[in-house]
Amino acid sequence: MNDALQFIADFEAHYQYDAGFMKEMVQHAPNAYDHFQQFLPMARHREQLPLEVYWIAKLAAMMVEDCGACLQLNVRMAREQEVGIGLIQSALAGGKQLPEHLQAVFHYAQQVAGQGNVDADLMQQIQNRYSRGQLLEMGVCIASAKVFPTIKRAIDEKPSCALIKVEVQ
Repeated sequence: MNDALQFIADFEAHYQYDAGFMKEMVQHAPNAYDHFQQFLPMARHREQLPLEVYWIAKLAAMMVEDCGACLQLNVRMAREQEVGIGLIQSALAGGKQLPEHLQAVFHYAQQVAGQGNVDADLMQQIQNRYSRGQLLEMGVCIASAKVFPTIKRAIDEKPSCALIKVEVQ
């Protein structure tokens, strides 16, 4: 348990993120935390997608799923991997200023995360540009964005899910 709490404390300090829900899992549902830890590599998986495509999809999906804190965390993670400030700011502003291919990724990820139908023309555009493996990887990227805010909502963690102004540095 102490190793897990130290990992969480280091994570919080590194990303300036309140991971209280993770500490609660360690304390109240340690087996769930163990499984959650096994999920984390999936949430970070990127093998076939270009870096910018991955992060635009992740941020777009997180904008659908989250109210701010997890989005801020992902902005920091994207910056840590050297995704450009301008791209991140464009995504946070709704994607209109992104390059055309990233606009398509942004809207695709938001539509997939929103659980509605993906516009047929947009789907065709995405399918024409990305391989089946890349589409599947994008699906994993989008799906994983849902897990963190869902767990926080499940325990009614409203203070950490308050709307915030996301900073890009």
